Amino acid sequence: MIDRRDLLLGGGMLVAAAGAAALTPRRHVELLHGRKLENVIPTRIGAWQTTPSQAFILPKTPGSLADRLYSDTVSRLYVADGALPVMMVLAYGNLQSDLLQLHRPEVCYAAVGFQISNSTRLDLPVAEHIAVPARELTATTDNRVEPITYWTRIGDFLPTTRREQREMRLREQFDGIVPDGILVRLSTVAEPTPATFAALAAFGRAFILAVRPADRSILVGPTLAAGLARLGL
Repeated sequence: MIDRRDLLLGGGMLVAAAGAAALTPRRHVELLHGRKLENVIPTRIGAWQTTPSQAFILPKTPGSLADRLYSDTVSRLYVADGALPVMMVLAYGNLQSDLLQLHRPEVCYAAVGFQISNSTRLDLPVAEHIAVPARELTATTDNRVEPITYWTRIGDFLPTTRREQREMRLREQFDGIVPDGILVRLSTVAEPTPATFAALAAFGRAFILAVRPADRSILVGPTLAAGLARLGL
């Protein structure tokens, strides 16, 4: 005969099993579809064009955890007459899990000796009623000041904090999805004035619109990319 204690234990095991089943990933979503970022990102963006540079703070080094996290990266310097040069770093991970999650710039810059200040959330305008949730911050050392604008995508979400990033990844996991993710980082070496951040935001908008409509979901997720397509952009 089954007593009350056995029923409680059995019920607890069923709840745990149901929870485990809910958290078991069933579908891997990879928006880059095995391609290389360098073939997706244009070398000319509006008036800006790429030029060689070695001035980047990169999110990964060979053999590091980040090296295993990111399956593809691109770093480019874009210049235009009369405009601030913009350093673009894209870091793509085809698998976002408990162990492998995008490293936000606050982490990778601090790891190489930068002080982080003035981290602020913003909505980077792309079109009417469409904006990318992003962050602005300043990274500083004794000989370099780097204003930064960046955003991250996890699946179809655009988290602006580490907490949001964890929550959104967990939300995808509850839906049975193992998402991919990307970090899009734009920066320059200049004083962190409102005009500097406005220039980075203007480049960010031009960058998104310069990418083929079919590929924009890689940068900003399917929902926001579809909104731009509906506007004919």
